[in-house]
Amino acid sequence: MTNVYFGFPLKPELHHQLASLIARIQQNSAAHGLNQDAGEVITGLLDVAIQTLYYNAMDAVPTHPGTRKSADAGISTVVKGAQFVIQKMANSLDPNDLLVFANYMQTLVILQDGQHYLAYPLTSDQKIALEQVIQRIQTDANTDAYNHLIIDVLCSIADQAIKYFYDTPTRMIKIRTLIRKSADLAVRSVCKGLHFVIRQLFRRTRQKELMMFSDYLQQQLVYC
Repeated sequence: MTNVYFGFPLKPELHHQLASLIARIQQNSAAHGLNQDAGEVITGLLDVAIQTLYYNAMDAVPTHPGTRKSADAGISTVVKGAQFVIQKMANSLDPNDLLVFANYMQTLVILQDGQHYLAYPLTSDQKIALEQVIQRIQTDANTDAYNHLIIDVLCSIADQAIKYFYDTPTRMIKIRTLIRKSADLAVRSVCKGLHFVIRQLFRRTRQKELMMFSDYLQQQLVYC
């Protein structure tokens, strides 16, 4: 059976940075400067994730300017906090933890049709729900009847991203208690912010807007 992943397309320069970092860590995880470089790369990946899950979604589904301004400000604040904590976390990793991190990140890089993605697997329920929502958008103009389904599946996909890009890797490595607590709080704030924005965006929509958004969603799916 084909596995379905939700992926963030990586620009060539960011993919090169990530691949180079992984190779350097695997060659000598105790080399000078790797912690700082890891922090910078992870921050770049976070930026891509937020661009994909938030900004691209906001652009695909027009919303009231006041709502957009407020949402942008909220997301910007929590992302800055997350970036700060990521840097502290990366700087605290010992060589063995860096190697664990590198090996794990390598499993999340998937190549499809010449494009590299940082992608995570969807569960069978998420796959079915997403496919049903996309089909509904294509055929049902009464968006009030299924806006809640769109919200549910998008929040679930966002939670899945947190699981694979934060919860799983950080539980594989040793992190000082205070840093972990700060990181947990920052990531949960990002997740809550994404949920809030998703609910605001999709509680009232038109099929025309959703058709554009469903095309965008399909572009993020990776099959392997």
